[in-house]
Amino acid sequence: MTRTISMLVGAALVLALTADASPIYNFVTFNGPGDNAGGTTVNGVSNTGAIVGFSSNANMNVFTNFVRQPNGTFTPLNINGDPLANANGINSAGVVVGATGGQAFVQDHGLISFLPAADLGNTSSETAFGINDKSNVVGQFVDNVTGTTPGFVDINGQFTSLNPVVNAAVTNAQGINNDGEVVGFYSVDGVHQHGFAFNTTSDQYTLLPDPNEPNLLLTQFLGINDNGLAVGYWQDTAGDQHGFLFNLITDQFTFLDDPNEGRSTGLQITQITGINDSNEIVGFYVDGSGVQRGFYANPATVPEPASIMLTGLGLFGVVFLRKRHS
Repeated sequence: MTRTISMLVGAALVLALTADASPIYNFVTFNGPGDNAGGTTVNGVSNTGAIVGFSSNANMNVFTNFVRQPNGTFTPLNINGDPLANANGINSAGVVVGATGGQAFVQDHGLISFLPAADLGNTSSETAFGINDKSNVVGQFVDNVTGTTPGFVDINGQFTSLNPVVNAAVTNAQGINNDGEVVGFYSVDGVHQHGFAFNTTSDQYTLLPDPNEPNLLLTQFLGINDNGLAVGYWQDTAGDQHGFLFNLITDQFTFLDDPNEGRSTGLQITQITGINDSNEIVGFYVDGSGVQRGFYANPATVPEPASIMLTGLGLFGVVFLRKRHS
């Protein structure tokens, strides 16, 4: 059963990609289904425009996982009957990945299966964060021998552990595109985080730059499309979080906060968590009342993977707080 949740459509965000092109991003704000007193977390978007995430109750101990269809209707997901399951990624076939009870799952139209342990005998828990249209999966697992948390990529059942630097304590592989390019982030000290890319064809890592911003604490890369664009957010030492697009071809950032974002309890929060091949972006933000709400932004014209520069914005909308992964 599906149901439609009311939403408000923002005005427009203008990005200039070339001198003669000014694509417009139209923002839509939405609340997830079920008990949404704790807000809405959006985790990913497919190339068909389907969005995956979850609503939470006020105590953050019951999650209503969902797929939001492009027509605005919601399909709640029953993930193994687990009220704390997380739906984190979705592909064009509607296959959802995430975690339940410490296990990484794949749910294909209601039929759930579990990924094998990334490191047999040494894995105490595992989470899937992203899936591409070839059903390749990325995520993270806990190695109970080393005490570290490596990332992983699963290609046709073949697991590769991911650690961009030899002394990484935590690695999160968050997104994978159809070319097998993985993005994510890692931490050496458990506090400061930095982005990386991994090419599954060449088995080569690229350490991605941090934004050149004052008081930078961490950078998280959360999604990637086939056009060479990645998305994520950066956080400063005060706890403010700001969204960005990153061009993997030109190594350029575009900083992009949801225009409906409002300073609440001293914080500004926008996370861009997913991007598809139409360059639609999704994520969540916190409004001035401290309510976390989901969003997607649909470009009126498709951006090219050239240099991206923010030139103007204006918007309205409705809209809560949750840091996605740490």
